Amino acid sequence: MKKQGTRLHLGLLAATGAALLSVPFISVGSGTEFTADILIFAIMAIGLYVQIGLLGLVNFGFSAFYGLGGYLGAVLLMRMSPSMLPSLALTVLGTAAISGVFGWIALKTRDITFTIITLTFAQLLYVLALAEDGWTGGHNGLSGIPRPRLPQFIAEPLGLTLNTDAGFYYFVLAVFALVVLFVHTLSRSRLGAVFAGIRENEERMTVLGYSTQQYKLAGFVISGAIGGLAGYLNATLFGFVGPGSLFWTVSGEAILMVILGGAGFLLGPIVGAVLFVGLSHYAVAYTDHWRLFVGLAFIALVLFAPDGLVRILRDRLRLPMQEMLKIGKRKSVASPEEHRA
Repeated sequence: MKKQGTRLHLGLLAATGAALLSVPFISVGSGTEFTADILIFAIMAIGLYVQIGLLGLVNFGFSAFYGLGGYLGAVLLMRMSPSMLPSLALTVLGTAAISGVFGWIALKTRDITFTIITLTFAQLLYVLALAEDGWTGGHNGLSGIPRPRLPQFIAEPLGLTLNTDAGFYYFVLAVFALVVLFVHTLSRSRLGAVFAGIRENEERMTVLGYSTQQYKLAGFVISGAIGGLAGYLNATLFGFVGPGSLFWTVSGEAILMVILGGAGFLLGPIVGAVLFVGLSHYAVAYTDHWRLFVGLAFIALVLFAPDGLVRILRDRLRLPMQEMLKIGKRKSVASPEEHRA
């Protein structure tokens, strides 16, 4: 059974990888850009998954890191250097540093107080972005953000430039794959085990001698850095970042993505991002009230599938596999008797 499950997972992974790699060749119109947008939202949702899924922290101010990453990346690319490596590295490090400060304060509280404080931080940055015309563009935001320039030792061998939709898509896809691999490794590491222990019973972990505050702060910083990375990619994809990226509704959308897919699985935020972005993209073509349909879908999911869609899919796939294995075992036992008969 385990071997069959492994083969199924590897087959699905290979098929998904092949489909993602072929997007620039089979998409029409703005399909490549749209798929890149989905991957960026998936990266953002994975960043929040580190807090919700691994640590059990409900952060309603996650938009602060997403928007901050967009603004930092825009300022660095427009005013310092269009090179990818320094702008990307400084954006991630800057977002991680600020998330560390926010986390150090917010993690002194718990439960609803923690949620309110994180929401307050996001709204504070939103107000600052509106007020500071010189650096953030105020209400108008920053436009004309250039695509980052790949280093020569990467661009020349691959013949790749980020100024094309296909080139930028593959850049986003590579970052997405690295983020998934990183969080997957993190969840299975000793640090991930400590995160799980804190999520399940923080008091017990404290009694066992773990400094839970330090571990939660580490997860908070990792999550914030991934959120800032997603913001950087979004700003450079569309060449624009505005104060709306800092507003609390972005945090709500990210939470919705994690819960839709399932907060107990790394695949959850990815599936949730695909569903949310896809549904909103196509629903807006029919009505301006598309959020109503998303809300109804969310209510139905909470009522009938509180553990998310990934749990349902996993259980659905597992049952046919078990039945196939049972049939296989029956045949292997019966065939010698039939042969002797």
